[in-house]
Amino acid sequence: MNRSSFLFNMKKMKGEIAMSTHTIAKFQPVKLGEAKLIGGFWGNRVDDYMHVIKSMESSLMHPDNAARLINFGIAAGELEGTFHDNDWSDGDCYKFIEGCANQYAVTKDPKILEILDKYIPWIEASQEPDGYINTQILLTDKERWQHPGHHELYNIGHLFTAACALYEAAGDDRLLKVAVRCADYLCTVFMPLNAELGDFCFNPSQIMGLVDLYRLTGTQRYLELADIFVTMRGTKQGNGDQNQNRIALREEYKPVGHAVTASYLYAGAADVYAYTRDETLLTALERIWNDMISRRIYITGGVCPIYEGVSERGDRVQEAFGDEFNLPNRIAYNETCANIAAAMWAHRMLHVTNKAVYGDWMESILYNAGISGGSLDMTRYFYANPLSHRVHERIKPTFRQYAHAPNERFVTFGCWCCPPQLWRTLTGMPKWIYSTSEQGVAINLFAGCELDSQLANGDPVKLRMETHYPWDQEVKIYVDQAPAGGMKLSFRIPAWCTDATCNGQPIQSGIHEVTVQSGEEINIQLPMKAQLYQANPMVEQANGMVAVKRGPVVYCLEGCDISGDATLDELALPTQAVFQEVPIAEMPYHMVGLQTEMVIRPKGDALYHPLVQDQNQTVTVRLIPYFSWANREESDMSVWFPRA
Repeated sequence: MNRSSFLFNMKKMKGEIAMSTHTIAKFQPVKLGEAKLIGGFWGNRVDDYMHVIKSMESSLMHPDNAARLINFGIAAGELEGTFHDNDWSDGDCYKFIEGCANQYAVTKDPKILEILDKYIPWIEASQEPDGYINTQILLTDKERWQHPGHHELYNIGHLFTAACALYEAAGDDRLLKVAVRCADYLCTVFMPLNAELGDFCFNPSQIMGLVDLYRLTGTQRYLELADIFVTMRGTKQGNGDQNQNRIALREEYKPVGHAVTASYLYAGAADVYAYTRDETLLTALERIWNDMISRRIYITGGVCPIYEGVSERGDRVQEAFGDEFNLPNRIAYNETCANIAAAMWAHRMLHVTNKAVYGDWMESILYNAGISGGSLDMTRYFYANPLSHRVHERIKPTFRQYAHAPNERFVTFGCWCCPPQLWRTLTGMPKWIYSTSEQGVAINLFAGCELDSQLANGDPVKLRMETHYPWDQEVKIYVDQAPAGGMKLSFRIPAWCTDATCNGQPIQSGIHEVTVQSGEEINIQLPMKAQLYQANPMVEQANGMVAVKRGPVVYCLEGCDISGDATLDELALPTQAVFQEVPIAEMPYHMVGLQTEMVIRPKGDALYHPLVQDQNQTVTVRLIPYFSWANREESDMSVWFPRA
């Protein structure tokens, strides 16, 4: 059944009329398949997509993994077995499906659909007659809506988003029908707002998922329900700050609690604002955002400093935002899911405000802590993303602060939410790169990517970007087709670049808008040189230290890249260090390394000794992009270095 007939029949069956999905957002994401990567940084990461899909499928069927597609087969009565995975297993399976749908949209590779065809019938058959679906409930003695930690809404939200992606990519409405029945069921449970269910919003992917369904179907009550899930915050203070539930979102002033659930809430609220125009939401989101970027985010874009602790208001929190300026390096948690969720929030805020700060941080997260959780071949993963690592500090399973900290990347794991989160992000990258409005197109990220889309009035547009950014400074933009009267083209010059040019003319950082015609070419130069960064002096763990960035990429040093016998802890980086750009031949993607000299500090045997001046002994080192660490031998690693 085609898109229009399916949606028409669905609305007719329910006695509804499709409403306008007009949004206050300055820009809207393009549809799946309208933008396509053409090599470059992001295209290289998904070139061997079938290898990644098969690796992930194998993990999702492995008995030792914590997320398993097999649960749907058991719930459908097709397989024998019992449920023994995490409560959020279903949602992680849906994220895998979403990533596959994203990739099918641009490749049209039938092998992708052949893989999904093995599992979608299981999902369909797992759904209860009233629309409810959650295998961790259906296959156990748990009952519905008894505990927010059962992740029922998290799983359902990812079902909604995956269903929309699969329909948009392939016209396959099987999951969409499941999603619509489930969304209708949720409306009967949570509408009107029921304060007794106020704490059932943990890990709230359902807010974004409901808005996705609303965009696709035009069913107004899905948007209304999404708004209810936002408004529920603070009506029942279960879990307090951990669940972002101590204070109503519209009154909150800082990011709190579990860093994934927080950013999912904030991203979902931005989606709701885009259609409801509730300025109290935007005011709160901007207030929370400003607190985060000025007090609680790492230079890599990581947003989750602590595994376990107590919030500033006295609530126990886990995998969470920490106290202001408390950004430890070696025990930094920075769950991959949380970092990506923060980028998702930034992306949505960029759409509704068109402010460059959101694009700058979105870019910083995506090039650093957003992707450091995946190996370069995307088959092995990290859950946590610290800024410092020492091989000799072997992780003790009983030491919970390090519960998911890395020694080496995993394939299967006891909490497998991060791999499919990274997968759906990489395959969905074309939707991050371009956005459209009624007047034109926005370029949110510089990348090798072509666009074949249309504006809100139906005018076709075609753009093409050619670049090796972030390794090379040149970005070429070709306007292959624009409306007869021209169109607006918006692009962002990152804050780190102070000497950019556009068609040979100097241009300042920030968002710029130009009018372009068919056949025009734009040449942007973004000179990148290695720069030293320092932290706010309130960040005790980085006081007196420096980090290195080149363009948007944060660099680190691994022990295996130190010449000679010096160890990483003995080294300090001179403030006048000179960096030479060098290849990293043993790793793929033509990455740029940075070679420099570091000072060797005397170690000695004493725990403390008088200050020694004028250290002259140096050693040659090569820094690599932070996202690429732990892809060779296991090695010490640091992002921050003592200043010499």
